[in-house]
Amino acid sequence: MTDKQKVIVALTSASETCTAALSALASRNQRDKSEPQTSDLPMILKDLDALLSLIYNSSTKLSLALKPSSPTYSASLPVIADLMKYTSGIAHCIHLLNPDLHGTTLIKEVQHEVTAILEALRAVVQTFLNLAARGPSIARSESAGEEYLVRTGTLHDLITQARGTNGIPKDTISAICRRWKQDRGALEDSLRELSEMIDGAEGSGSDDVDGDDIDDGWDELGLGDAGEKMDKDELARTKNVHSVLRLTTLLHKRIFLDLLSSAPTPPPPSFALDALLLQSHALLAASDELVSSLYIPQNPATIRKESLALLDIINGLQLQLRIFFPDTSSLEQQLSGLSIEGDKSASTPNKPTADKRWFDLCFDQVTKISANLVSPMYKSPLGVSQKQR
Repeated sequence: MTDKQKVIVALTSASETCTAALSALASRNQRDKSEPQTSDLPMILKDLDALLSLIYNSSTKLSLALKPSSPTYSASLPVIADLMKYTSGIAHCIHLLNPDLHGTTLIKEVQHEVTAILEALRAVVQTFLNLAARGPSIARSESAGEEYLVRTGTLHDLITQARGTNGIPKDTISAICRRWKQDRGALEDSLRELSEMIDGAEGSGSDDVDGDDIDDGWDELGLGDAGEKMDKDELARTKNVHSVLRLTTLLHKRIFLDLLSSAPTPPPPSFALDALLLQSHALLAASDELVSSLYIPQNPATIRKESLALLDIINGLQLQLRIFFPDTSSLEQQLSGLSIEGDKSASTPNKPTADKRWFDLCFDQVTKISANLVSPMYKSPLGVSQKQR
């Protein structure tokens, strides 16, 4: 068997190894839970980072050894063997992650990054396999040379990203923060959409003052503005919902800034943080549904239904936040806060207590402002948004 034939066999095996590793990542939740687990997350992630670095270097060596214009097949064989070993090692590292210990969110983030890398590595291997199987003239063509460089560059970029500060999270709280920020951006978009809806209703009378209304093509599709505008009751409902969502969006932001970004040491359990993130996702979905219910013609019953759904999520979120506020009701903790000298500092609440008071007040305000929206006898409360401060 020639060196070229050996390389074709080795590359085929490497491609199959990548496919097997990807399948293992996709089905990791079906593993045998009785298998001993390694709980040292920093060590697992350190090994994973080292393996990614090795794949980066080995893929560079492979690109040099199998350069289409002058391939050195014998030199590439040990490199291919190393890549197969490192790929299997990565799958093993992911296999060691335990949802109960390390958190589902962290594992999903790691899986996402690693899956993209293994797919890119398989593409590199497949490119060289295709080149080796073709004739010399085709392999040396300009397009062939560009393809292997692009594939290798993509792999390098993904590895660099995964190893960077915005790549694979270093712990559960980092993974939660990343997903929380994504939800916050979407919540702010919903609030902005609602603000534009109100601005459009209040300024509808002056939209065409300059006669610059430009046909955007939606009318021809039957989806244009049919001339319907919010009446005063619909506008009042919309303003009421805007007040609620403005508070819930602020609440979501403060959870990130005050609790997640400065989590206590040790941090709350991973399963509790995962549950908190689920509440964030639910809040986003409920907010979207509530905003959608405000498009005219409005149905007060639908708005009430979506408002109740949002309040259920808010109540659940309030319960989840207990993980950040220790029980201060014990006699020992109360006595520790007293000062014999009666100085002014004794009356100043510590930061966790102050934070809890702010969150409790915010939850109360959301409930109060939502009261009219969820009332069975709901009639658009004119002036509610002006009365609430």
